[in-house]
Amino acid sequence: MMKPSTELDYRRRIARVIEAILLEPGAPHTLDSLAAVAHLSPYHFHRIYRALAGESVVETVQRLRLAQAAQRLTDASSRVTAVAHDAGYNSPQAFARAFRGFTGVTPSEFKARQKHLATPAASRRSGAAANVADAANIVDAAHQPDAADAADANANLATNPDDGRRSLWPAVELAQIAPIDVLCLRHDGPIATIGQTFRDLLHMLRCEDDAHTVRRVGICVRDTALKGSFRYLAGVVASPDVALHETPPVPVEPLRVDGGLYAIHRLVGPYALIAPTFRALYGVWLPQSGYAPDTRPALELYRGAARAGLQRACVTDLMIPIRRD
Repeated sequence: MMKPSTELDYRRRIARVIEAILLEPGAPHTLDSLAAVAHLSPYHFHRIYRALAGESVVETVQRLRLAQAAQRLTDASSRVTAVAHDAGYNSPQAFARAFRGFTGVTPSEFKARQKHLATPAASRRSGAAANVADAANIVDAAHQPDAADAADANANLATNPDDGRRSLWPAVELAQIAPIDVLCLRHDGPIATIGQTFRDLLHMLRCEDDAHTVRRVGICVRDTALKGSFRYLAGVVASPDVALHETPPVPVEPLRVDGGLYAIHRLVGPYALIAPTFRALYGVWLPQSGYAPDTRPALELYRGAARAGLQRACVTDLMIPIRRD
């Protein structure tokens, strides 16, 4: 087992590597070049990186390339060919295969899903009302649907604008959520290392063995001291197994997230798609929804834990706090 000071040093080195990849995801990164960034031998770098990141550096490079590609594909003017080239792929076909393996959909299908959030159907019609109750149940909070807000929004399944058929396209649902008690750990570093912060939190709370049953929540808090930025808190919803009456270990802190009206979009796919999907919701859906963003934090409710090789099957409820405009 590493000394805490040694582990902290290694984590900082790994963070520098991830930042280097994020700076130029399409660059020809190699094990040797990234080991040099970490000031470690390739042999030790490979072992340390996998131990701390939970995946190989090659897997990280591919994931970050595809995640940034997904960010670009949310732009309606982006071209798949250009995005593929900038992500380091020699052909659109190779990029499409990798993207589909990562997300479960092709780049064109992903663009269509994001575009659908801009249609009136996504604003007025969404998943069945029962799904909203389920969204509230994940935090053991009884919701009180606002008849004026939710009746029309939750009446029907979304309609595919291209063929008029009812289908499970991305939808936005409205629900009143009660306050949520959470034990949380502040994340420091790139978005790509949030998973490690969750692992640290579960370790501190001694519930690593329950990783697939504890209810994890990401809390995005606006940083009032720095415009346009936010703080990210990795959290676990309090329960009989994760109790608040016990003094949490430092630096874990208890937090109560205020309840209220939320717009909820269920994302099925790798966690790397969370950022581009939030971007589409805030940039496209929200301005035409008739609602304004509230000052409460946005939430990411994780349904279960990611399993190796099954990232595209991850289910995350993205929740935007809203109020009547």
